[in-house]
Amino acid sequence: MNYLIIDTETTCLKIHPTKPNGNPFSKKNFLVYVGILSIKSHSKQYYDFPIEYNEEPYGENLRQIQKLIDEHDILVFFNAKFDLHWLDRYGISFNQKRCYDIQLVEFILKNQKIKFPNLNDVAISYGFEGKLDIVKKEYWDNGIDTEQIPREILIKYLYQDVLQSSEVFFMQQKYINSKNKILISLANQDLITLLEIEKNGMLYDINLSITEGNKIQEEINEIDKQLKDITAFPSFNGNSGDHISVVLFGGSITIPYQEIIGVYKTGPRAGQEKLGWKEKEIYFPRLVDPLPGTELKKEGYFETNIEALRSVNASGTAAKIIKLLLNRSKLDKLVNTYLHGIPKLIEEQGWEGSFIHGQLNQCGAVTGRLSSSKPNMQNMDKSIQYLFRSRYETRRSSYLCRKS
Repeated sequence: MNYLIIDTETTCLKIHPTKPNGNPFSKKNFLVYVGILSIKSHSKQYYDFPIEYNEEPYGENLRQIQKLIDEHDILVFFNAKFDLHWLDRYGISFNQKRCYDIQLVEFILKNQKIKFPNLNDVAISYGFEGKLDIVKKEYWDNGIDTEQIPREILIKYLYQDVLQSSEVFFMQQKYINSKNKILISLANQDLITLLEIEKNGMLYDINLSITEGNKIQEEINEIDKQLKDITAFPSFNGNSGDHISVVLFGGSITIPYQEIIGVYKTGPRAGQEKLGWKEKEIYFPRLVDPLPGTELKKEGYFETNIEALRSVNASGTAAKIIKLLLNRSKLDKLVNTYLHGIPKLIEEQGWEGSFIHGQLNQCGAVTGRLSSSKPNMQNMDKSIQYLFRSRYETRRSSYLCRKS
């Protein structure tokens, strides 16, 4: 049995200059370097391949990577889906190859108690040297992206990652036994299916989503007007726990306001009124008693989350306010998490073709179940199902239009 330990280095500051993100589905990002350790029988050979690191063609390097993959039985990665997505994007095939994800195996070996194990901590836990932190601290943290890192530093960083992965991989073999072997094998096979699902993504109607979100936002604006009228609080903010607390449970709150403090004597605004910010305290009588035990550390304030509001025994004005707040909360989540939130996420991530490439996580839940993030595709609001489109219908409509 022979093994190929693989790690990739990609750009990570193209999407956001201060939040590293090597998203493989964004055309803003690209593959910079690939490090590979070949292990056959008792021989080892390390290779590193520059891809989009300079102006030189990299076609031959991709062919060499493919050749190495074809010559080995098992491909080993830490966080395999990330590297596999990048290899696939550059035309590297790994069909019919067994893949082994060190991160996933570590999650299983630690009885699913450590979510998303990272290479540095895992290596140290087995007695090996930690990751080199120079790349993150001296480059990424200072806004310098991967392709701008000096070659000798990037190569050393990449080699260290590959070496650590190799050391941890062989150490893990000592802890794989008849009880966990089948689970580990199935989990590593599952990741290939999840990889394909993430890659294909889900087609989403961005324009309609934004349009529907704008309509719902108008409803929220109308609710805000009603809340301001009922509470007699002109600056009432339905997203502020402090505002909700004093309006329902009584108390005083300090709010900023603008007041005329004079006139401009010179400059382009000469003769115009000059405004300045001041503060005033507003007192509200208690409309309803808060639930016992919902006091906050901030004296005089109480919990105002959805559960607390639903549990309050309210009537009259308080009941009207709570009904409006609960409806507002539902609509606000619909707009900001889904109708406006998903198009914003697609734009931020640089995903093309109106596709959502959510993550399917095997190492995120202590129960071992599959979880989803960025966005959570397992917990979409049922009311937006109509915004997900079929590729078949899209292709069919395009074909009929051309035919007509």
